Formats: sequence, C-alpha cells, structure tokens
Amino acid sequence: MDDILLEPLKAYTQRYKNEIEERAYKHIDSLVKRSGLNVEQNRQTVAQYRMECAACDRFDKMAARQKGAKIFLIICAVLGFVLAAVGIFLLVKGSTVAGAAMLPSGLVVAAGSIVLIVLALNSRIRNNSAQADKHREQADKLLAEAWEQMRPFNSLFESTDTKNLIEATVPLLKIDDNFDMRRYDYLNGKYGFGDNDDIDCSTIELLSGEILGNPFLVERELVHTTVMQTYTGSLTISWTTTYTDSEGHRHTQHHTQTLHASVDKPMPDYSEYTRLIYGNDAAPDLVFSHSPSHAEKLNEKQLERRVKSGAKEIQKLQKQQIKAGGSTFTEMGNAEFDVLFGALDRNNEVQFRLLFTPLAQKNMLSLMQSNDGYGDDFAFNKRKCINVIESEHSAMWDLDTSYSRYASYEYDNAVAKFVTFNKDYFKHLFFELAPLLSVPLYQQHKPKEYIYKTEYSRNYTNYEAECAVNRIGQEPFRHEATATQTILKTDLLSKNGSTDEVRVR
Repeated sequence: MDDILLEPLKAYTQRYKNEIEERAYKHIDSLVKRSGLNVEQNRQTVAQYRMECAACDRFDKMAARQKGAKIFLIICAVLGFVLAAVGIFLLVKGSTVAGAAMLPSGLVVAAGSIVLIVLALNSRIRNNSAQADKHREQADKLLAEAWEQMRPFNSLFESTDTKNLIEATVPLLKIDDNFDMRRYDYLNGKYGFGDNDDIDCSTIELLSGEILGNPFLVERELVHTTVMQTYTGSLTISWTTTYTDSEGHRHTQHHTQTLHASVDKPMPDYSEYTRLIYGNDAAPDLVFSHSPSHAEKLNEKQLERRVKSGAKEIQKLQKQQIKAGGSTFTEMGNAEFDVLFGALDRNNEVQFRLLFTPLAQKNMLSLMQSNDGYGDDFAFNKRKCINVIESEHSAMWDLDTSYSRYASYEYDNAVAKFVTFNKDYFKHLFFELAPLLSVPLYQQHKPKEYIYKTEYSRNYTNYEAECAVNRIGQEPFRHEATATQTILKTDLLSKNGSTDEVRVR
C-alpha cells in the first residue's frame, strides 16, 4: 500500500495534483509522436488563420460603416427631393422667396448625396466587401488545413484516457470500463446494494471501480419530485347600474373591478442528484451520519467559538443520555472533531473509535478545513457496510469522459482542454473519495473472497441500461404532448447472446 495515501490531503497537494498534470502532458507528447503532428507547422497555420480572420473582420467593419453612411446619404437625397418639391409647390402658389430658397437647396442636397454614393461609397463598399471575401476564403482554406494537420492527432484520443491517467497516478485506485454485472453482483450480494427500481429516479451517468478491492459506485440520477405551485390570475369585470335621482331623472353608472384569485396545485420538479456508494467490511455494525459543516469558511475566531459552543452541547447531550441509560454515546476527547464531524447519532462507540483513530480524526479535520479541495461540503452516511458520500461539488463534476471534447484545429487548444479536463476530473473524484481515504482502516481492510455467479440473467445492469437510453435522449420515448422532463425506466425483455433487449417506460 502507498503510505502517502494514509494522509489523503497531503498526498493530493504534495504529489497527485502535480503528477496527474505531468502524466497528462506526457500522454500528449506520446500522441504527438504517434500521430506525426508537426506542432510548429500547426501553430503557424493557426496564426495565419487568425490574421486572415482579423483582416476579414476589419474589412467587414469598414464595409458596414460605409453601408451605414450610404443609407444616411440616401435619406438625405430623399429629403432633398422633398425639399425641392415643396419649393416648386411654393413657387406655383406665388411664394417666390421661400420657393426660390428651398428649390435649389433641395436639389443641391439630393445631387450631392447621389454623387457621393455613386462616385465614392459604392466603389469603397465593393472594394472592402471583396477584400473581406478574399480574406474569408483564405481563412476557410487555412482552417481546413489546420483541421487536416490535427486529424491524425485528434483521432488518437480515447474515452479511456482519463481512467488510464488516474490509475497510473494512484495505482490503488481501479476504474471500471462500465458498471458490469460482476460489480453489481458484488455490491448487491455482499453489501446489500439494491437495484434502481425507484420510478421517480433515472440513472443518467455512472462511474464504478474499487480501492484495494473495495468497490465504489458514483451514480448521477435525474430525480422527479412533486411540489406545490401557487398559480395566480386576475379578471377585470364590468357592469352597469341605474338609479333615479330626487328629481325623477334616471341615470346609468358604469363600474369595473379587478378580481384576483390563486390556487395551489401539484407541479412536477426535476433535479440531478449525485452520490458515491462505497462498500467496506470494516466496522460492519456501525451506523452514523455527518452533515456538511463548511468549516473551510471559518476563520480562526469563528472556529474557536463554534467548537466551544458545540462542545458544551455535546457534553450536555452525553449527560442526558447517560442519565437516561439508553445510549453508550461518549465524547471522543477531541472537541474539534466531535463538533465539526458530529456523527452524534452513531450506534456503536467501539466500532466508531476503531474507525476514527487519532490519524483518521486528523485527516478528516484537515480535509474539512482545507481549501485545497472543496472543504466540508459533503455528507457522510454509513449504514453498516455501505458508505454514502453526497457532496455539493459533485453537482459540478462532468462525468462524461468522451474523447470528442478534445478535438480541435489548434494543437495548443486541444492540449489545454485535455489537461484542464483531466486535472478537474481527478480532483472531483479524489475529493469525492477523500472522506473514505481519510480513514486508514478502510485502506487496510481488504475484502474477503466473494463467490461470483457463473451466469447472469442479463449482460448489462439496469443502471447501464438507463444510462444508455438517457444518452439517446428523452425525445424518442416520451409522448409528443409532454412539456416537462421525463423519467425513463427500463425493463429487461430478453437476453440474446451479448445483447439485452429492454423496454423503455
């Protein structure tokens, strides 16, 4: 076992953070050699392409300004003719002074505008438009050339690149190509992990693997809930009334009033939910829960006040439970850990202390207070042998490792996208696992041998089937009149060799 992983935050900041980046760049170098890409030639082509684009934009802007001037002069010419027509009208009517002034002025404005358009602007517009088209055509050729230069390089990216980089960086961590039936059988048969049969949830992304043989699964679901929505409306009504005054005259009055109403009705709501499920036999009877404390946002004085106040509450709780005689809950002797990690609902003090040794407490506190990762934005729920991590940062984790995201006509852009994505992906995965890695016993506890089934009723898990149909998209499956999102569920119809036939609901 890699001892540095016994202190995961230190491992990330001092080794893995830089190592994943170095491996990403080395992988890029290997792709350059395999593809035969001439990097400098591509850079020159891209530079020329951008110069042509800049020139094209420059001439387009000049032509646009000149077209604007032409429109202005056309308006002036029209106004000049109108002015001349008014002058003629006044002369006919006998207003010789005004007419004599307006007629020539209008003709001069109209004629001058037309002369400027014909002799100056038209030729300049044609010339600038032609220059823009010339540079645009050259830019298109250079862009096609750049794409062709990058084609052999782009074709070497694979969806397994991220998996391979992570496994090379942290050898104890293994990532599956897909969440297969053996992995599901292990989680289900050994740890009691269930199927995704909730009709209000549909699996849209998956990532599975193991740490020293202990399995984990990252699942992202589209979740449907029903919420109450208040709908409001208004209606303006009108009516008339008649009355007779004291003199016997009848009068009619018109009235209006705006009526307001509201009604509460159920409305479907949809959200994405990501969780990590981890199976481990250590402390097999222990149950507890931890909620995010966001200790990373506290300064020294705020932290001190929270610990001091929380410690008093814990001592009070301990006295109450001892007095009631219904619990064996006792403090850990580390007020900072007791308060920030909480887990006051734990059901087994012996196993809790077995799990959270002084090193585990130190690791957990470092993780929760550090900004090198995401701080304490995670919930940690242990239900015997199943551990569930739900973090706020997981909502920002792009789980799709498709190679198509890296393709570019520019070498430097492709490299930046590849390195940035894989660094970010690794950071998300590592800090999703970090609460578990902070517990040394989890790393030291290797699972007992599991006897797998020799035959499975299907080739692919129901989770993978839902992922597949969600990648296809909801449109082919839902009713044409559907206005909301749709939860897609699958049922196995038959297993035919290496193929599963499923029905989508």
